[in-house]
Amino acid sequence: MLIVIAGAGEVGYNLAKDLSHNYEVIVIESDVRKADEVSNLNVEVVQGNAATLDVLKKARVDEADIFLAVTGHDEVNLLAGLAAKKLGAKKTIVRVGNPEYVNKPIMKDHPMGYDLVICPQLALASAMANLVTIPGAVDFVSFSGGKIDMIEIVISPNSPVAGKRVAELNLPENIILMAVYRNGDLIVPRGDTELLEGDRIAVVGTFESIAKIKEVFGDPVVRNVVIFGGGVVGSYVARILDKSNLNIKLIDSNPEVCENLCRFLKRTRVIIGDATDLDLLVEEEVGKSDVVIATTENDGKNLLISLLSKNLGAKKAIAKVDKGSYVNLFEKVGVDAALSPRRITYAEVLKQLRFMHVETLAEVGMGEAAVLEVEVKNEKLSGIKIKDIELPKKSIIGGILRGDECLIPRGETEIRAGDRLLVFTTWDQIEEVESIFE
Repeated sequence: MLIVIAGAGEVGYNLAKDLSHNYEVIVIESDVRKADEVSNLNVEVVQGNAATLDVLKKARVDEADIFLAVTGHDEVNLLAGLAAKKLGAKKTIVRVGNPEYVNKPIMKDHPMGYDLVICPQLALASAMANLVTIPGAVDFVSFSGGKIDMIEIVISPNSPVAGKRVAELNLPENIILMAVYRNGDLIVPRGDTELLEGDRIAVVGTFESIAKIKEVFGDPVVRNVVIFGGGVVGSYVARILDKSNLNIKLIDSNPEVCENLCRFLKRTRVIIGDATDLDLLVEEEVGKSDVVIATTENDGKNLLISLLSKNLGAKKAIAKVDKGSYVNLFEKVGVDAALSPRRITYAEVLKQLRFMHVETLAEVGMGEAAVLEVEVKNEKLSGIKIKDIELPKKSIIGGILRGDECLIPRGETEIRAGDRLLVFTTWDQIEEVESIFE
């Protein structure tokens, strides 16, 4: 398989690094320094503008099975994607940062001819909004068009479930505890598994049921939310939360940005000010916030805002982190949830490339495991009970999507051909899991 990647920034470089082990990879990069860096990998490098036909032809785009446009320029990505498709690339995946080009986080079969368009900023904003009201929530993923959701929660010292066994949890109907990530180890939870402070757990269920787990993990009583930054991410988070009954403030230093936000935000109070001004934070009672969300364009500023807010008394801090390698650092020093649009892009592209027949795939814990949505194609499995399916160790079926129906499986539940299963597993067992159901 030949994969051509346009752009050798953080996303492009990491994709080239991972994919070059198994595929032939050609990278197009106009920046000399980045081109030199990526040339140290097992890839061919073509230096030049990916939006020009000569460069695309030199990179053998006409032979490409996959063309990835992940440069830092939307217009280059869009133009390169169109040209690559015309030249003969079998599949084109394009990243765009400006939501004017796409009205949702991920769009398949775009009318312009792209196979997949990813807007990481919108994906990030949606994830942030979903983390606001769930106690300890640090990540959120929707499967099968929102029919079923997975949320990751960190067990806090004062959580009512800390010290309890799974069997003792009064989980709502259509909810299952799928995985526990503890001190670097992944645990498939059983009834006698005890939940400890600091555990990172993955909970799967229907949208309606997920909303009820607040009662199990402790009601956060979220009323006051402060958003820092009125850019693409901050404004989109505000648009989502503006529909709720929360008390929301949005702080941005640009008067023009604030004036524009006031036109469409009905319930949100928009404030002109410097987010790192301690006097302003005190005056606006940021310390009384239940959640603060830092979405400025500067990682260092987002970290400072988050820590200042927590120091003043804010209960939960969510931060946007452009540099993916900073995510763990942010969370180690006190940010409750750090999310990176580049990591979202990287993960989504890998899903498309490495697991073409998997509908949706999400990382669990710190990326050591995954949840995949896979269709049951093996007719011999129709009527087989969950307890009788021989899955690899550390794998568990957490959900069944059958038509418009969503089932949370038990041992006696029978699967049918055509069912789409949500399976928790480790990355090295994904192919084995897929082979069972094909």
